[in-house]
Amino acid sequence: MLVICVAHAQTKDYLQGHGKEVQAVIKSEKGVIRGYDFGVPAETVKKTEDAQFIADGKNFMIFKKEIDKKEYAEIIYYLDDQQKVNGFGIAFIENINLSFEESLIDDFQKYFNERYGKFITNDKNDEVWTSKEGGYYVEMGDSSEGGDLMEIEIEIYKK
Repeated sequence: MLVICVAHAQTKDYLQGHGKEVQAVIKSEKGVIRGYDFGVPAETVKKTEDAQFIADGKNFMIFKKEIDKKEYAEIIYYLDDQQKVNGFGIAFIENINLSFEESLIDDFQKYFNERYGKFITNDKNDEVWTSKEGGYYVEMGDSSEGGDLMEIEIEIYKK
């Protein structure tokens, strides 16, 4: 008697139910963020990233993802000496009011809590999540300096 067992892994779609900002910035549940994992070559990102290429340097590439006329995110790919991705950064910048800023931060917190579990707060008062397999951290902080410009920064890096 021969028994064949087939397992089908389902990926939960954590992006469902979140605002357009979170969905546009995160983009995909595949990979760490935007469909990319650590170690992907910079050339692959340049060829496949749908955000607008802005600049690059020896250890980074920056793309701009417009949400609408008043809001955008800078997507930063940090590179190692072999020109492979070893970290991710997101700077979400918008001209907004304070209540919207709080709701946007809450939406990002909710998304990361659903995907990684409850955050801890570090000594910089940033929220920090650990990936389920424990290989990387997600750190989010509000670096707004008052006025009409809001800036939420998210860094994703290996342990």
